Amino acid sequence: MPPPYILKPMNTKHFDYFIAIAQTGSLSLASKRLGVSQPVLSRYLSGLEERLGISLFLWDKRRLHITEAGEIYLSGVLRMKELQTHMLRSLNTFKDTKPLDLSIGMSPYRGGRELASFYPALLSRYPMLNLSVTEGSSSFLLEKLFCKELTSVINLYDAGLMPGTKIATLARSELLLVLPNYHPLVVRHLEQKKETGAVLGTITAHELGLLSDVPFVYLDSSSVIGQMADHVCLQYGFSPQILLRTVNSIAVSSLLATGNYGGFLLEHAIWDQNHISCFHLPHPVYLYSGMIFLNDYQPGEAEQYLYYLEYEQAKKDTPDFLCANALGRQFIRYISEQL
Repeated sequence: MPPPYILKPMNTKHFDYFIAIAQTGSLSLASKRLGVSQPVLSRYLSGLEERLGISLFLWDKRRLHITEAGEIYLSGVLRMKELQTHMLRSLNTFKDTKPLDLSIGMSPYRGGRELASFYPALLSRYPMLNLSVTEGSSSFLLEKLFCKELTSVINLYDAGLMPGTKIATLARSELLLVLPNYHPLVVRHLEQKKETGAVLGTITAHELGLLSDVPFVYLDSSSVIGQMADHVCLQYGFSPQILLRTVNSIAVSSLLATGNYGGFLLEHAIWDQNHISCFHLPHPVYLYSGMIFLNDYQPGEAEQYLYYLEYEQAKKDTPDFLCANALGRQFIRYISEQL
C-alpha cells in the first residue's frame, strides 16, 4: 500500500492512452511506449469514440491523424492531468505529516542531467520531499552509503566489488577498447575485416602488447570503469602509456573522440566514431548501472518512483542496453499500479 503521507491520484491511465496515441500517431508505437498490447489500445479508442459519438482520429494505412474534435479532447485531457497534479500538491501541503527525506548519490554528470529531468516529477508527486543529492566518484559514494549518510546510490557497479548491497539494475553495457583509426593495428583489422563499424572485432592479448606507442586516457581508479580497466590491464600484463587519468567522464569521451588517444569506454557512451575504432576485449567485460541500497534498507515509494523515472528515460535514450533485474521489475510493477 502507498505510504499514508501521500494522497493517491485518481486513475488517469486512460488519459495516458489517448496522449500516447495522439503523440505517436500509431497504435503500435503507443503500445510500445505504454507497455500494453495494441488490441487493448484499439478497443479503448473504439469504445471512447463510440461513447462520445464522434471521430477523434482519421485512419489511413500508415498513421492516425487527430481530428479537430480529437485536438479538443487532447487539450482537455492534458488540462485535467495538470489540474490533478496541482490539486494533489495543494492538498498535501495541508497534511500534518513529516517531510520525506531522501539522500541520493550520483556521479557529477548523472546528477546534473537527471536532477533537471526528474526533480519536477518527484516534487509534483511528493510535495513534502526533501531531496539531497551528493555527487562524487563511485568509491566516495559507496563509502557514504555504507556509513548510512546516503539512502541509495545511482551509478555503475560491479556486483563483485559491492558486497552487502542489493541493486535494482537499469542497464548493461560492455567495456570496449578505443583506439585511434591511424594506428597500424586498426588499419590491419580494417583490411582483414573489409568492413567498417563501431566495433571491428576482438583484440587479442598479444595485440594489447603492441599498443605501447599509444597514449592512453581513461577514468581513474576511484570509478568503477577505472577499476575494471585496471583489472583488464593486470589480467593481460598490459602496461599502457598513461597520459591522463581523471574522474571526468565527459573529458575522457571528448579526448578519445579526437582520434589521438587510446582508452576504455562503455559501449553506450561512445557517441562520436569518426576518428576512432572500438574493440571487444579478449574476454567480454560488462558493467551494469542501477540503484544501489544496503542489504538491510527497505526502499520507499519515492525511491521506487525515481527508479521508475530512470527506467522510462533509459527506454527512450538507450533501449538496447536496458536490463532490469527482479528487484527493478518489482519497483516497476508497484509504481505502475499506483499511476
